[in-house]
Amino acid sequence: MQEVLPETLKLNFARLRAAQAQMQKNIVISTSILVCQQTLLTEQVVSNATDMGSILSKCTEQVVELLDRNEDVSIEEIVEAMSGFTKNFEVIDSEKLQTRKLVMTRMLAKSLQTGDPVFEKVSRAVYLAARGVVLGGNGPKGKKLAEMALRQVGAVALTERVVEVAEVVGVAASVSVCVHGAWYRKLSESL
Repeated sequence: MQEVLPETLKLNFARLRAAQAQMQKNIVISTSILVCQQTLLTEQVVSNATDMGSILSKCTEQVVELLDRNEDVSIEEIVEAMSGFTKNFEVIDSEKLQTRKLVMTRMLAKSLQTGDPVFEKVSRAVYLAARGVVLGGNGPKGKKLAEMALRQVGAVALTERVVEVAEVVGVAASVSVCVHGAWYRKLSESL
């Protein structure tokens, strides 16, 4: 079928594949934030919301930086980047740190599996955030819709990243309909 696709549509595929990769990256980051948050709560590392927000922000930055630097990152590398937090800046013993990393690795691996409730919830939130921007625009209304969706999974910090990806999808869709509308109609009639 790809042989009969218009050339401009083929070009859009590359853009859409890149957007899909960014959306998947946002899902991994969002899931990592949830795993970090769960670990903080389980280990009782934080005593207030300010400390929680500060550590989660740092974990998010580290995971974003890691994934932006390298496309092919293992779960272990993600956990390594976000597992070094401590309670009141105490020195953490290596055995406890290794146990934390093992638990976080298992939790993240499980949470990134298709069909896992965490994966489904995070994927849906990221999808709804992007959809909000595509349909609501990249202005305040679209951003607010994206924030509302991402807040459900504690990933409001990723709003700008989702907006950027959704803009690409929106432009590709608009151009595609304008340029290929007749081709789409003909294709759908032949089905």
